[in-house]
Amino acid sequence: MKNFLLTILAVGCAVVLFLGNMHWKEETAVSVEDVQSSSAGASAAGSGAPVEEDTDSTGDTEAILELAKNWPEEARSQLDESMAEGVPFKIAFVGSNALDSWAPLSKAAIEEAYGEDVVSVSLQGFDGTTADYTNENKAAELAALNADLVLLEPFTLADNGVIRIEDSLLHISNWMDTVQAEHPDTVFMLQPSQPIHQAGYYLTQLDALEQFANEREIVYVDHWTAWPGTQEDVLLGYLTDENLPNEEGARVWSEFVNGVFVGE
Repeated sequence: MKNFLLTILAVGCAVVLFLGNMHWKEETAVSVEDVQSSSAGASAAGSGAPVEEDTDSTGDTEAILELAKNWPEEARSQLDESMAEGVPFKIAFVGSNALDSWAPLSKAAIEEAYGEDVVSVSLQGFDGTTADYTNENKAAELAALNADLVLLEPFTLADNGVIRIEDSLLHISNWMDTVQAEHPDTVFMLQPSQPIHQAGYYLTQLDALEQFANEREIVYVDHWTAWPGTQEDVLLGYLTDENLPNEEGARVWSEFVNGVFVGE
């Protein structure tokens, strides 16, 4: 009888120990799972936000680069680099006194589309010929703007009947050399001056300018395609008596430039 009671007691102790051990393991497992779950949650919370931000940042960059889809590829690549560095990409509009009519409109549209912290636009107008621009060392002032991209309207109308087109093109080439000596990565784009009614030799000059651009693989922004033809009387409604763009001419010119710089 005594042995039977001892056996029952031993079995009871074993059962209690077994059940206690099982309970301890369950509690430990729950604790570990809680810690792991908590750690995973903290890790997800810690890493989730940056991943989301990176995704948003990537999306913003892609959207901005899409706006610049009509830019020269070199300029577009530099824009991407500027955004990565957190510095504004600098554009300079350079041209005759006609610049005062259309360029402020384009400057406002471009900076609004991209944001001034992404793209900034400066204006450099000049009332004179290509020879005057050279003689007054305006190219050095242009270089001082530190522009990444220059849209140049090189005073071809002012040169008309005054400066040979061969000399005009030499001046333009020298200006680009001056700027790129300081900033080798500066990209140039060329555009004609405004059309005038019943133009003659002026058309020949502009043909030579476009050919120059093509030979140098410079993007030629031919806004003339948005104006009435030079032999059409309706063109007079786009110009002042001094052959400068009036409000309508400025609108046409700026909208064409906007289409190049802010791709739809």
